[in-house]
Amino acid sequence: MRKAVALIIDRTQIANIAAEGATVPSQTMFAQYGSMAPFIDAVVSAGYGLPARGDAAAGQALIEAAGYTKGSDGIYEKDGADLAVKIHVNSASTEYTRTIDIIVEQLNRAGIAASAVPVENGVFWGEVLPFGAFEMSYSWLSCGSVNEPWASMGRYTVKDVVPVGERSPGFNNTARWDGPAAEAYTAVVDKMADLPLGDPSKPGLVAEAYQHLDAEMPFIPLVQSFKLLPMNTTYWTGWPTADNNYNHPFFWWNHTHQIIHNLEKTGG
Repeated sequence: MRKAVALIIDRTQIANIAAEGATVPSQTMFAQYGSMAPFIDAVVSAGYGLPARGDAAAGQALIEAAGYTKGSDGIYEKDGADLAVKIHVNSASTEYTRTIDIIVEQLNRAGIAASAVPVENGVFWGEVLPFGAFEMSYSWLSCGSVNEPWASMGRYTVKDVVPVGERSPGFNNTARWDGPAAEAYTAVVDKMADLPLGDPSKPGLVAEAYQHLDAEMPFIPLVQSFKLLPMNTTYWTGWPTADNNYNHPFFWWNHTHQIIHNLEKTGG
């Protein structure tokens, strides 16, 4: 059923509408930086890349193969129960709520009675996500690194599986993915742990492990996360640039203090 949802979702529509064209559909779980290209290319070449466009018919075929039929209201049902899902989302972000609104609409059109459950930021991160108190949820946890694959893939191994109601360690494997496929995935990811980043076998191991993610979809990558980072030199100068790169120009909250201490008034 997770595979069906992954097929139904149209990532291009999310990028165009929720993000207003400010991002692109994800091909894999990884951030699409140049440093990740060898690993992304290996996954895509192996046939496990994500489609930019949804394929509702393919997703519906999987649903129907599981014994569901569409009722007169256009929603799939089985044994008298509708195929329904509630999706928890952090209400603190317009980006998140707009994305889930689109996904809910896409799933409903395909015959799944989906609905959004917006919750406050502290509740989402403190109660819903770590304790598994959700059917589906939307967040950004699949990224552990932007320049190597293990820190991201290592978040979904079976060593971090805990029962629903118990806090997931470090927000790892919040979907509580386990079973034979997860164990096979873990075995391959563990092989990667001690390899240097430039080891030529690493892209192949990434693709080998990824087949299990693709088959069972414990999480469904959607689009690349987009963040607007404004800089304005009207009143302040000293922002980092490619030439004055005392800090990365694409700054983040944990090192923005370095930038603040390098800014000077323009006198404007």
